[in-house]
Amino acid sequence: MRRFIIDTDAASDDVVAMIMALRDESCKVEAITVVAGALPVEQGVINARVAVEVADGDKPPVYAGMTKPLWRKHITGESAHGKDGLSDIGLAKTSLPLGEGHAVDRIIELAEKYDDLEIITLGSMTNIAMAIMLNSAAMKKVKGIIAMGGQYRMPNPVTPNAEYNIWIDAESTDIVLQSGIPVTFVPLDACYGVAEIDRNDREKLLACGTYCGEFIVKANSKLLQFNINSYGKDIISQPDPSAVASALCEGVVLETKSCHARCETKSELGYGQIVYDYDSKLPHNVTLVTKISGEKFKEYLLKIAAMK
Repeated sequence: MRRFIIDTDAASDDVVAMIMALRDESCKVEAITVVAGALPVEQGVINARVAVEVADGDKPPVYAGMTKPLWRKHITGESAHGKDGLSDIGLAKTSLPLGEGHAVDRIIELAEKYDDLEIITLGSMTNIAMAIMLNSAAMKKVKGIIAMGGQYRMPNPVTPNAEYNIWIDAESTDIVLQSGIPVTFVPLDACYGVAEIDRNDREKLLACGTYCGEFIVKANSKLLQFNINSYGKDIISQPDPSAVASALCEGVVLETKSCHARCETKSELGYGQIVYDYDSKLPHNVTLVTKISGEKFKEYLLKIAAMK
């Protein structure tokens, strides 16, 4: 059984991703660590606990982590997810306690404890970078990181060069890329036009007869409206669940490329761009997912949502 930490900013699509992993019996989530990103950490730790309650299985502890990027101002993404990150319709309520201690300390402790630990990052890499800076020896034991972030063809990124999860704290991403931990990136453009919940999918989720299916649709209603208003697309985009599905569901990943990668941190114009060198003589530190199966992704999502 695979063993994970999920590190997240806990916006609406992150919550779907967490529910996927928590309901998948092929893995164990040891902890959920929350980082500043689309939401402030104070809101993110509520939403992460909501995900644990909705998943209705194992209840890993949720820990609060870094409240801002390493060196830059924190810029949230609430316009796409609502002020509470779950569409502002009263879903962001929880009775679960918050885990004691700081997320970064827990990441280091779990890395020291297990030889098979993997980390799924669904937001910025600030928590992971801080853990590396505090205890690089422990973090070198991490088997791998699966990250939703970056782009290589750049459709609708936050800037002409960068996707939000990377752009919000590019320095952290570059620290991770230089750490020696293997990273698998599931970039925005591999998900674009593929990992989306359309009207037909929403009807199937509502018809599956579980609170989980209903919750996924309702919690992402703000993101649906954002996509309609911004792009004219009647869909709920699901990049973060794509990362979890890529890690856990056979057949979701169709194509990958191996490369050496670094993240641009010096140029204001290029800040947050991940530079992929496919022919580098330097050690390849990244597996880049370039194509995923929308059909397999949706099958997996519906299977998870329908579980009683």
